[in-house]
Amino acid sequence: MTPTLRQLQAFAHVYRLGSLTQAAQAMHVTQSAASVLLQQLEEALGVRLFDRTSRTLRPTDAAHEAYAMAQRVLRDVDQLVGNARGLADRRRGLLHFAVTTSVAATLMPVVIEQFQQRYPDIRLVMHDMSPDRLIAPVLEQDVEFSIGTPDARAPGITLTPLLRDQLGVVCRDDSPLAIRKRLRWRDLREFPLITVRHGNGIRTLIDSAMSQTGIDFHPAWEVSFLSTALALTARGLGVSVLPGYLVSGFQYPNLLTRPLHEPAVERSLYLVTRKAHALSPAATALIGIFNEMLAQPR
Repeated sequence: MTPTLRQLQAFAHVYRLGSLTQAAQAMHVTQSAASVLLQQLEEALGVRLFDRTSRTLRPTDAAHEAYAMAQRVLRDVDQLVGNARGLADRRRGLLHFAVTTSVAATLMPVVIEQFQQRYPDIRLVMHDMSPDRLIAPVLEQDVEFSIGTPDARAPGITLTPLLRDQLGVVCRDDSPLAIRKRLRWRDLREFPLITVRHGNGIRTLIDSAMSQTGIDFHPAWEVSFLSTALALTARGLGVSVLPGYLVSGFQYPNLLTRPLHEPAVERSLYLVTRKAHALSPAATALIGIFNEMLAQPR
């Protein structure tokens, strides 16, 4: 028979206090219940722990040896419970998560700052990666979740929309496009366009929209990073086509974004998780702050 925690607690109290009556009071049980727990532990271990007289309980050599081990077990259990409660209360822990590089550069810094202010003892580890790599680390449990727009779907994965957005034009506030109430893809023909290179999911959507509109698309600039596209746009070297939610994270006061129509091209942002997986309290808290930020006017 394996000793129980309750039996170990009874033994530790009796050993430390030297009295079955005081041990029972410390455990909030009757004296007979404490005595039964002690007898059960002796039976489970196969040794006598105390020499009993009419008035005292004297620890045996086996009790001296067992007490040190029992104390370690009880301390470990207390630490386990404390850590679990800390995680449940979002006071401590470690959280690995993945985001696309564009989200990491725009939205996440504010989210991380807010999270660290609220939960300073939880360590965040962010993995920034391309959209085609968002799913694998979730399935392999290297991260608890991913945020972005995956280029594919996979069994065992749940995609939860965080934000529904569409592609728009990013231009300077002194651009002729800034004063137009409704922008169509064909309106971009007069302007030098800055876009991401082939292989990026956004470029695929842009090429498709241009093809539907009948535009012979030849961008003025092709870049690898969102930050480069916005820097060129801010200097007046062209206009960019990007999801609107990404622009707010960059500090370019002279840039604005307008949604594009005919066609309207959706580029939503998703939470990527494993199916039937309950997120940890820390993950739930981080996603909650992320949603708070998305809900703010931009």
